Formats: sequence, C-alpha cells, structure tokens
Amino acid sequence: MSGTGEKKWISRGNRRELCRTGVMTMVSETFECVRTGAIHDFITVDLIDWVVVVAETPEKELVMIRQFRHGSGRIELEIPGGCIDRKDRTPLEAAERELLEETGFAGENAHIIGKVCPNPAIQHNTCYVVKIDNVRRVSEPQLEDTEDIEHLIVPMQKVKELLKNGAVSHGIVLNALFFYLMDQYC
Repeated sequence: MSGTGEKKWISRGNRRELCRTGVMTMVSETFECVRTGAIHDFITVDLIDWVVVVAETPEKELVMIRQFRHGSGRIELEIPGGCIDRKDRTPLEAAERELLEETGFAGENAHIIGKVCPNPAIQHNTCYVVKIDNVRRVSEPQLEDTEDIEHLIVPMQKVKELLKNGAVSHGIVLNALFFYLMDQYC
C-alpha cells in the first residue's frame, strides 16, 4: 500500500477562524505536504461530537424517527441522536438523554458498538454509535422548539428492507445500522 505512511503534513501556522456558531467553528490553516513540499490552505470544521442511538425493544424491533433535514430538504428516516452536550459526562449519557428527549423511550445496558469520523476530510469530530437494550416508552417526547420528530417502531426484517431499498440515506445512520447488524450476525 502506498501513501503517506508515517509522513505527516506540517502545519505552517496561519490558523484563523472564518466562522463560529453554537455547534461549529470553520477554520483555515496552512499546511505543507512532506512528500512534495507543496503549501496549501485547508479549511476544516471543528464540530461537537455526536451520538446516534440504536434502540432495541424486547421484541428486537428498533425505534426509528422521521424528521425534516434542511441539508437534504426532505424528511429523512433515521435513528435518534444528536450532539453530546456539555452537561453530558459520556457519550452513553448523551445517547440516553437524546433517546428520551426525541422519543420518550428509555432502556438499559447502553453500550458503544462503534464510532466513526463523519467526514475526516473536513471535520474534527467523532460520532459514537450507542446501542440501548430493552427500550420502552416511559414518557412523552421532550422536543426542542426546532424539532418536529415522529417516532416509529420497526421490525428487524423491515429495517433490512429499508436499508436495501435506499429508504435510509443518512450516512451516519447507515453506519450505525451496519454496526448493529454486524454485532448481531457476525
């Protein structure tokens, strides 16, 4: 395998903030390629870490959600998830909170089954895939003012069909469900 191996790009400084919001900071920084000596400014995004939740009922069904996504401009079929807030001590705590807030479901044995770098070309964050077992409805959802989420209980065979027919297009959700299926069947 060819490539950079242990060679790294060298920061030449000039790191400057281009934009800051509540969840991200866009920065530009100058780097030099060790292989060629080429110098280039790269733009990256510092983002908060995220969680997505594979919530499984005692009947081995999954809790899924539908919500409008401004990036795609359509309602997407997903699983619960969101940002790891400052008040969350761990990704597991964030996952339990997000599941309860978005769906009113809670369960037991929250554990990380995977993690991904959503887009390492431009993003500095991690998304943790958390599985929560034996979930059940314990309350009404506590949606934020900017959320409009519908939850569904989906049998495993239907989840597989949704994956095969492209009904789930959110890349992080696809990763999470494949981690789940790998955990179940490998």
